[in-house]
Amino acid sequence: METTLQQILYVAAVIVFAIACRSFNNRFIQKLGWLALLGASYLGGYYLTFSHIGGAIFVGAWFMLPWMEIVFRVRRLRFPIKSEVKHRFPPSREVFPELSELSSEADDDGFTEVGDTGWKFSQTDYFMRLFYHAEKRMQAAIALAQQGDFGFSYVSLTSRTTSGVTFTTTNYPFAATMKHSPKQRLNRFTHAGSFSDLLERHENFLHREGIRSEDLALQDTEYLHAYIERDMSVLIDHNITAGVIEPTGNGEFRYSWRGCIFLYWQVVKDMLRV
Repeated sequence: METTLQQILYVAAVIVFAIACRSFNNRFIQKLGWLALLGASYLGGYYLTFSHIGGAIFVGAWFMLPWMEIVFRVRRLRFPIKSEVKHRFPPSREVFPELSELSSEADDDGFTEVGDTGWKFSQTDYFMRLFYHAEKRMQAAIALAQQGDFGFSYVSLTSRTTSGVTFTTTNYPFAATMKHSPKQRLNRFTHAGSFSDLLERHENFLHREGIRSEDLALQDTEYLHAYIERDMSVLIDHNITAGVIEPTGNGEFRYSWRGCIFLYWQVVKDMLRV
């Protein structure tokens, strides 16, 4: 018969194993860490209730936490329908240490720096350094999103066709929080090892979609920030029409209950993918 101390040690050992796996850069080992964490939750529930149902409830709690966050926090938030994208000074090296390295990688791949811009979306500040590759007719953005003490960076590559369709490849680490319109095609590549990796993936994306260089529209570098602002307006308008978000007055919107379900499903898909 296992003692309580042995049970605690079993759970602790699985948790330590899970944390160790999550510290690796290999995504398959990270997936193993996530499974181990679920296993530790199951063991904890089983040992506390002496029931497999109890273990299953503890595992299910991981999938209920995002729903509670969405219902009790995100649902109450208000977001601006229109966000002004304008010039911003870059964050300090302490805040965004990888900006210089990523900028050098973009330069090495033939992109020309255009300028720094940004906007504020509810409680999140966005900074972007924009680049353009004239020959490829491609826009690049190195971005930092900050909310309080939490922040993350990502890179996006965007090509715009003469028919008005945008193709974007990004290593943005989280699932999309809104539905993209039929004219906005997104390709996530969260495991890009470098700017060049992302560029190669984006060019493969265009090739798979049957997009040729002559299908791409020339972009005026003076108005790259305006293109971003327009893209956000198209996205928000589409989601209002789809019922994902709803206007609340005073130029703001919130997530509808349909939108809450959409957000939850996006989070669950990311959890399963991880």
